[in-house]
Amino acid sequence: MTREILAGAEQAFGLCLAVLPTMLAGCLAGSAFANSRFGLKCGALFMPLARLASLGRLREPIALYLALCFLSFHSANAYLASLLHRGIVQRRMILGIYLVGWLPASMHFYIFYTAPVLFPGFGVMTAGIVISLYVLASVLIFLSGVVLTRMTARRYPESAATTTPGLPGEPLRPGWKTVLRTGLLQFRSIAGVFVPCIFAVQILLSLSSARALMDGVGDMLLLFGLSPAGALVTVTALPSVMGGFATAIACLNDGLLVHAQIPKVLMIAAIGHAFFSAFSYFLPANAAVFGPRFGTRITFSSLAVRVPSLVVALAVACCLVV
Repeated sequence: MTREILAGAEQAFGLCLAVLPTMLAGCLAGSAFANSRFGLKCGALFMPLARLASLGRLREPIALYLALCFLSFHSANAYLASLLHRGIVQRRMILGIYLVGWLPASMHFYIFYTAPVLFPGFGVMTAGIVISLYVLASVLIFLSGVVLTRMTARRYPESAATTTPGLPGEPLRPGWKTVLRTGLLQFRSIAGVFVPCIFAVQILLSLSSARALMDGVGDMLLLFGLSPAGALVTVTALPSVMGGFATAIACLNDGLLVHAQIPKVLMIAAIGHAFFSAFSYFLPANAAVFGPRFGTRITFSSLAVRVPSLVVALAVACCLVV
């Protein structure tokens, strides 16, 4: 057993060496972007999306909201709540704007955190397909927000802003210490989940008893179209998608999953994570920003849009062959 554990730990160490450098680079790049004047100036780049998503004078605050979503979704929602409290945006518009902001917020995560992990872990083809499926789900959520926002604005013309808010103060140009500190804290947070998961899973999978157990439950899980390894990925992705990525990379490395299974397994894991994160993160975050009652409504209304969007992405994944 000791030999099996050492072999599993060695494989996990090799996988960490392949993934962690690009993960660190992505965290530092995201930190530099989020703490610079350049980040907020990117609001102009989001104006076409704001025009698509809104009417009248709401375009300018929504463009800024989208830019802030790309930098920090929580900070952006704090800004949105301030627009609500100042009477610039009415309550009936908030859900649609919140869904619109999901696209830039998720793109930040895909660019700086997901891609640096998936490309070295899965290869260009498989990683590209998985990220495309994630983007598809985010686009569907965005389009749902566009439809809801425009329908609300047409039905209630008074919902459009009557005044244009000024831009919040721009952050100062950060020094290297700020960029490094913020980026390293983000890296520590992600790696703190990724590394223990990949070592635990790799060592577990190296044990003959664990393999026998997985073979034993395989027939039952096949009834649901999910292999034992796929079930393991889904479970570890519930609290953190990084845990799911680490488990999937380990299973792929051990031959328990093949490239063709990865998109489907990760989309199933994404659906599970959507439910888990709604309770563990978005509910307390939204309640803190929008208030307990309205924050709860925003959380579960958005979940009702997220899950069908991910189901569509899962359906597409089931039709793909890597």
